[in-house]
Amino acid sequence: MNVIVMGCGRVGSDLATALCKDGHSVSVVDSTEAAFQNLPPDFKGKMVEGEMMSRDILFRAGIENADALAAVTNDDALNAVVAH
Repeated sequence: MNVIVMGCGRVGSDLATALCKDGHSVSVVDSTEAAFQNLPPDFKGKMVEGEMMSRDILFRAGIENADALAAVTNDDALNAVVAH
C-alpha cells in the first residue's frame, strides 16, 4: 500500500516508521526539515519538505498513486483541509 503521512512529529514519525516496517511504501511530508529527525536513521520511506497544501508537494509525495493519507499535523484545520 502507498501511504502519505502529513506531519512528522511524534505521531507522524511513529506511524510512518510502523508502516514502513510492515512493508508499505511511505512518504512523509512536513513543512520543517528538522522534523525528519524524528524518524529513525534506518527509515526507508520518502521525505518531502514543503507546504502541505501545495499541489507540487503533494505530487512529489506521490498523491497520484496513494492508497491512503494520514493527516497528523499539530494543526486540526490543516489536517481537515488536507484530508478533504
